[in-house]
Amino acid sequence: MKTEPRLLMPSICRLSAVCGIALYGMFSSDVALADQGLFDGWEVGGYVRAHISMNLQDPYLSNPATNGKPRGDYKNDVSMARGSARLNLFRDFGKSQVNLTVRGVREYETKYLRDLQRTADEYAATDLFSHRSRSSVRLMDDVYNELDVRELWWQVEVASGSTLKLGKQQVVWGETDFFQSMDVIHGYDFRWRSFLEAENEELRKPLWMLNFNQRVDAWDGSMQLIYIPGRTNPGYTRGNNYDVEGGRWANTPNRGITFASAPFGADVPYNFSHPGARQRDDSFGMRWTATAGEWGYSLAAFRGPSQVPVINPNPNSPLGVRDSVTGRTFLGAWKGRYMSDPGSTVGELIFPYITVFGGSVNRYLVGIDAVFSAEASYIPHATYNVGVLAGEAGGCAFFPGFCGIVDRPVIKTMVRLDKQVDLTSFLKTSRPSFLSVQLFNTTITKFDRADEIVNLAGFSGRTKRNSALITGILAMNYSNDRINPTLALGSDLTYGGGFVIPSVEFAFGNHWRVKAEADIFFNRRSQNRALTGFNDTNLFGYFAGNNQLAVRTTYQF
Repeated sequence: MKTEPRLLMPSICRLSAVCGIALYGMFSSDVALADQGLFDGWEVGGYVRAHISMNLQDPYLSNPATNGKPRGDYKNDVSMARGSARLNLFRDFGKSQVNLTVRGVREYETKYLRDLQRTADEYAATDLFSHRSRSSVRLMDDVYNELDVRELWWQVEVASGSTLKLGKQQVVWGETDFFQSMDVIHGYDFRWRSFLEAENEELRKPLWMLNFNQRVDAWDGSMQLIYIPGRTNPGYTRGNNYDVEGGRWANTPNRGITFASAPFGADVPYNFSHPGARQRDDSFGMRWTATAGEWGYSLAAFRGPSQVPVINPNPNSPLGVRDSVTGRTFLGAWKGRYMSDPGSTVGELIFPYITVFGGSVNRYLVGIDAVFSAEASYIPHATYNVGVLAGEAGGCAFFPGFCGIVDRPVIKTMVRLDKQVDLTSFLKTSRPSFLSVQLFNTTITKFDRADEIVNLAGFSGRTKRNSALITGILAMNYSNDRINPTLALGSDLTYGGGFVIPSVEFAFGNHWRVKAEADIFFNRRSQNRALTGFNDTNLFGYFAGNNQLAVRTTYQF
């Protein structure tokens, strides 16, 4: 698979249309350009930032030359040395506003990253169906380095209470920015720092769209309509990017394994054109937000690609397929269509189009002096891979989850309490601290254990009807907010494991921020070797061996 680079130039054509509309709007409005030049009055902001992280464990990296034994010891190695710069330009013209955000990223290729790339190249060269000598993905160019227009939009008040926002933008729905339930419009790029970057806008993949808002004063609310043209947003800009390229955040034990250039020809490329998962199709969304007494609430619906991909198995896989010895039958290709090369692939990653219905509520609870929030979403046809056994144990194909795809109704819920807690006398903080606790639950209705639904294709972890996670954050402040420690905790209540992330941010004046954190994961079970020994590894087992120490230095302006 060739991962599409997120470059500035491919966006220029799409930018031109928005720029033209924006300039027309600016000059045709009653903007006082006579008193103020076009280049005057812009608000300029942004940052220059450096990330560096170090392995606190020895992450498993398979060595193809020794039948998958660990290649080396990478404990204390630098896993990321990343520099980035972001520039924001914003101008308010009165009845319209224009915003441009550009971000550039460059990483230094550390020894660890060189070995990841070397392993990916060596595994790609084991292909049984071609004479390729290296992986189709260059980690530095295709995954880590980028120059990207993050936002370019023009917003105008078309009538009293009516605003239209055109261009590349981010739209956030729901009450939580963690394990998203209703924040379903955009995909996220989890490849360079997984879910650990605190600001979701740095991970979210912006989209070109039309965003219309109508205020309804009589009902104390507003209606939002979203239209995302499929042809304007390439397939690689949709859905979540997990590290299937074999980079530093690939699931254990898949570091150094590129799905699209997999060992022995077990390739799994992306396919953005499958019927039912065609990324050129348009997406639509609508959301009503309002207040009712002390409650704030929202109701929403969205039709678009799923954030999480599934693998459509090749019914003519050159490595063979069959019914599982467990009785799980091989379902064949999803909707009877397999569109990648049947002679050199075992499956393809697709993002099926789904419909999501949901809502959220929030209010301040006087009795406990806390803010309560909740959201719920219903997906009538959520897609899952099935088949818990790998081929070595009698499964349908070489990897678990390759028996096919089923769709089942799913309900996701989240409840949260945010509260100020006074720890000034106990921990000597300079002011009350912020405490947030969130509980997430996922329920598959019409669940049948015999389906053998797996949490993630490639692993044998069997999905349960109900699953839950809990997270907590305690943010404290010292020295008049110049020293700000935070403790984040999370636990998978169903499949085991979790994380602990202690961090501290130092604020030096208005411009400098230095944040240090330790990312510690624990799990109930993980897979120790690549391509063999498949077991019931689940979410936090994917992070085995990935404990990190990270430092982020920012100059903001």
